[in-house]
Amino acid sequence: MRHCCEFDAFDIWYLKDDCEFSNKVVFIGICPVCKKQVCVITKKNIKTNSIITIKKIGDIVPQFLKEISKDVAYSRNKINKMKYTSKPFSWRYGINKEKTDKNGNKFIEQYAKDFYGNSELVKKDSLK
Repeated sequence: MRHCCEFDAFDIWYLKDDCEFSNKVVFIGICPVCKKQVCVITKKNIKTNSIITIKKIGDIVPQFLKEISKDVAYSRNKINKMKYTSKPFSWRYGINKEKTDKNGNKFIEQYAKDFYGNSELVKKDSLK
């Protein structure tokens, strides 16, 4: 992104296609020099096959983002958060653990784990 200087967007929104435009992407950032909010939208016109770029700067950005938020298919920040949540993400595998409580009763706990190290208790059964 570019305003007073070149900088990276802190979030990227991917919007749903409509009858006129496809590949709609919104880059959202804050200029490090003047501290203004900057929003750049790129979209491809289906009929003319041309790429259109629109830049919004300053106080109009929050209102504009509120208007287009209903068209968001997914965003980079949400996908990154899903990877590091406490619940398992993507490929999962199971772990069975046999445990004993204070009274001497045995039970099995089944956990779902992912390759990021997150785990979730799925089932707890007692052994007889």
